[in-house]
Amino acid sequence: MSVLQTTKAIFRGTAAAVLAVLWFPSGTLAAPDYIEAEQSAAGDVENNQDSIDHAFKRPHFYRPFKRLRESLVKGELNLKLRNYYFDRNNEHLPNSEAWAQGGALDYGSGWWKSRVRIGGTLYTSQKLYGPSDKDGTFLLKTGQKSFSVLGEAFLEAKLTGDVVLKAYRQEFDLPYMNRNDNRMVPNTFEAYALYNTSSDRFVFALGQVEQIKLRASDKFISMTRAAGITSKDRGVSVGGFRYTFENGANIGIVNQYGHDFMNIFYTEANARSRTLLGIGSQLSAQYTRQSSVGDELGGDFDTWSYGLKTAASYGGVVLSLAYTSTSGDADIISPWGGKPSYLSIMIKDFDRADEDAWLVGMSSDFSRFNIKGLSAFVNYAVGDTPDNGRNASPDQKELDFTLDYRPQGSTFKGLSMRLRHANVTQEGDGANNVRDLRAIINYTIPLI
Repeated sequence: MSVLQTTKAIFRGTAAAVLAVLWFPSGTLAAPDYIEAEQSAAGDVENNQDSIDHAFKRPHFYRPFKRLRESLVKGELNLKLRNYYFDRNNEHLPNSEAWAQGGALDYGSGWWKSRVRIGGTLYTSQKLYGPSDKDGTFLLKTGQKSFSVLGEAFLEAKLTGDVVLKAYRQEFDLPYMNRNDNRMVPNTFEAYALYNTSSDRFVFALGQVEQIKLRASDKFISMTRAAGITSKDRGVSVGGFRYTFENGANIGIVNQYGHDFMNIFYTEANARSRTLLGIGSQLSAQYTRQSSVGDELGGDFDTWSYGLKTAASYGGVVLSLAYTSTSGDADIISPWGGKPSYLSIMIKDFDRADEDAWLVGMSSDFSRFNIKGLSAFVNYAVGDTPDNGRNASPDQKELDFTLDYRPQGSTFKGLSMRLRHANVTQEGDGANNVRDLRAIINYTIPLI
């Protein structure tokens, strides 16, 4: 047996053992996968982060300096290493498998005179293993090729107070337009944005996005081309806000107008109760509307989806229940990032036309067992679509789990290890069962 085959066998055995443990006292996150891909499991609802919270999170603090040289030399330079193994087996479609090493070299200057700063990120994904007949993991370029790209290169300027203008290559974490950082390299965008996310109550962002670099690419292309439209290149105008009430509840709206293509309207509301006798609770709701606009380069369509979620936490354990329903007019699409749906998990999004879906999830930070650095979450989802008619498609179920470990102590600071497993079973015409295994090691090393 080869080293790689032995490693795969160990991963699968560990996955089965962990799954058996997780059915007992563990907890749930039930956040969209583009958020779960970046975070460890929460142990209470107060630390749950939904799409609107994630979109308008507070900016990272960078020190201000009076001299330009100091702001450049005394900025932050981090080497973010990533080792990623991905293996997907399909019952009736080609399999995908690759193993890559890479990461990012990330630089951010301090604020010169508290007004201006620059930043940039160089990404790379280098092939360690990747059979030519198992392409499609999105760890590497098409053809299982290594690549490197300057994904971020931006200037930020404070115009007044905490209102900031950010220009050129940058990241977004908005619903339907985000990093979707669940492979080696995230999505990044060429854009011009105006934002204020420092306030405790009202935060906002406005922008014009011209191009996107997708996860497995080293080139920036137009937003319409990323959606599969080759006839015309068009950008997307974006605007959104979040308002937080005195009791901590919040509501947010994000609208993305893809010129001559489609408009995406998204709104979400979250309410969390204060912990009483160690018990916390959360109620959330979301709504999406997608419709063609202008020249309708992607065709004529008008569809919607809504979702409801409730969660409760106790003793480092979170239990979540969620439901989503999608209009029978068309599928929900997301060519520029991960979807905010409560049912968007590792493999499936459960938002096909006329699909109703349920999810139960558990997550835990294992705090009640005094196990530091270990966390896990499990999601189980069921989706039902019509058996006949134009929206007929296989009914499906998906079971996912994620195990995270962050070694404690200064020696291992910045190191995290993650094991993920997903299994999809489908019934009906066109059914395709899928098994997905992922192993990721991240290690951030501060250089400055």
